Amino acid sequence: MFVKCSFAFFLFAAEDASSYAFVASRAQSWGLQDHILRECGGDVLDSDYRSALDLLHSSLPDLDIGGFYIKDTAPPKSQKILANALYGEIVKRFEEKFVLSPRQRAVFECLRAPHAQDFLSVAPIEGLGQHMSAVEYRAILRYRLMIPLFPVDEPCPVCRKACLDSFGEHAIHYKELPGFKYRHDWVRDVLCDVLKRAGISAKKEAPVNFLTDPLEGRSTLRPADILVFGWEGGKHACVDLTGVSPLFGLKDKGFVVGQAVLKAEASKVAKHEKACLENQHVFVPFAFDTFGGLAPDVVRLLNRVQKVVNSNSSSLKVSNFVFSRIGFSIQKGVAAQLVARLPAIAL
Repeated sequence: MFVKCSFAFFLFAAEDASSYAFVASRAQSWGLQDHILRECGGDVLDSDYRSALDLLHSSLPDLDIGGFYIKDTAPPKSQKILANALYGEIVKRFEEKFVLSPRQRAVFECLRAPHAQDFLSVAPIEGLGQHMSAVEYRAILRYRLMIPLFPVDEPCPVCRKACLDSFGEHAIHYKELPGFKYRHDWVRDVLCDVLKRAGISAKKEAPVNFLTDPLEGRSTLRPADILVFGWEGGKHACVDLTGVSPLFGLKDKGFVVGQAVLKAEASKVAKHEKACLENQHVFVPFAFDTFGGLAPDVVRLLNRVQKVVNSNSSSLKVSNFVFSRIGFSIQKGVAAQLVARLPAIAL
């Protein structure tokens, strides 16, 4: 029950999360409990559960937990609801007790984004690329927990044009480095695999004759990252992926967390949507950030794919399959960029 909020709980003792974990576990497993104990008269909530609810209410006074007192009204996603509330309270306590830098505040908000922690619930399956080495996973943890990764002012061992910053922003966002393209291509390949496993016909790097801007002076036609056949009203969809830093513009006035991915989505739409529509295609921008935040068009696309997956599967354990795989692919791409620049002693 702790995995989805492991980053928050890493900063607090287990006692701070005990009531949350107990209530979330009980509320989400009532169906199973009733099935196993249906002959044992378990309709009345026990005193331990009520006591945990009371403790939870005292620690989260602004959260309405009335529905948790009745089995039939307990929300189906109890863990997610309680985790978000508890994480928000933890961040508030931090801001009350410590002076947070603008970067720390921004990263905390990025980690609270709806899909920023989807990768934590992925099942480790090597055949699907859902695995990380210990070094990769430690790098991701340090990046997300704001633990310094690199010595400051040392030359980047890959590009040799700039100095590394302690938190790895250069390693992740310098577009001329090979790792930047690797991350893009890895997410693209996983998305294409997800589509095909859902029974949706798609082709990656599909050549089309209208995506190249004449002003760019390219001699070859630009392919669509993924072409999804018959996606909307019989029209094919050109899916164009782009990954951005959610901290872009942090030093500027008026910075708002989450705006970077929205701007990236709007930029792609302005660049390609008209050409796609004129050629009887649909354009779908696929914008994501390095913490796993997703643009609205991406969420709509993945929700539709998830519905197809659910309709083709009798298992109840695939409810987050699509988002988990995409979230994991983003973090695996980020990990590869960080590990490639770690000093040998850190490996």
